[in-house]
Amino acid sequence: MPAKVFISCGQNSPEERQVAQHLSAWFRAEGYEPYVAIDVMSILDLNAGIIGELKTSDYYLFVNFRREQVIAPDGSTFWRGSLYTNQELAIAYALGFDHMLLLNERDTRKEGAFHFIVTNIPEFQDFGEVLPLVQHAVQATGWNPTYTRQLEAENLRLEAQIPFIDHTGPRLIRPLFLDITNRRPDVGAVNCIGRLARLGLVGAPQHPSPDRSLIKATAFNGFEQTIWPKSSGTFDLLGVSVQNSPQLFLHSALDVVPRNPIINNPGDYYLEYEFFAQGFPPLTVGVRVHVTNDPNTTSAVIC
Repeated sequence: MPAKVFISCGQNSPEERQVAQHLSAWFRAEGYEPYVAIDVMSILDLNAGIIGELKTSDYYLFVNFRREQVIAPDGSTFWRGSLYTNQELAIAYALGFDHMLLLNERDTRKEGAFHFIVTNIPEFQDFGEVLPLVQHAVQATGWNPTYTRQLEAENLRLEAQIPFIDHTGPRLIRPLFLDITNRRPDVGAVNCIGRLARLGLVGAPQHPSPDRSLIKATAFNGFEQTIWPKSSGTFDLLGVSVQNSPQLFLHSALDVVPRNPIINNPGDYYLEYEFFAQGFPPLTVGVRVHVTNDPNTTSAVIC
């Protein structure tokens, strides 16, 4: 999927809204997925929308339009920037974005997080200057529409039956594997771990997993792994019991003997897994499992 660009850009006037539209249209034409942030009126709106969009974005663009003139205690005057865009910038900085472009309208004071971030992009004086400045900066810094700062889930597969043994004993199972891919060319996903967070019947309320300990890193004697740049790592999502179908077991770090199945009955189930790695936003993966009394006809898809 294309790289997502979070455009933090004031929209307090028709001219500012037009700048946001032009930026969005240009990024889309270049193969990116633009998201234009809108002003929010409450902390609930911020938590529900803006932070979620920031967490799933790959690039961050900040345009600090001038707002009202302020008279300082010493009698001097200055123009402050947009409260909302500066609020978003602080969150983006805390989320650890590696690729940020910051533009400032001429004579607008750089405050808050912006005050401490170096930017070499010239200040703009006219609304028509913004898009050319962004186009030049994107090309100069090497932004790429195929880049992602996210981990990605792919290649879900239910394999043929194998013998499996761990600290809770042996079982004959069909393992369900999932690849977690790190498409970044510059940073490894260090200490990548996963867990089953929630599950339940499809269409019914989901409930916390009875076992939220770490799931096994496939082919490793442990539950974490480093996924190198432009590489994938595999995790055991679960095992379909061959001898006691329709039972499904986690291959987890939970040290309880005997291991209890997470699913005991046929049906369509939704399982929600979470994956974490240093320097990467959390990844949530939904898996729909069709469980039957025959382990050979049980199936699973990413949803």
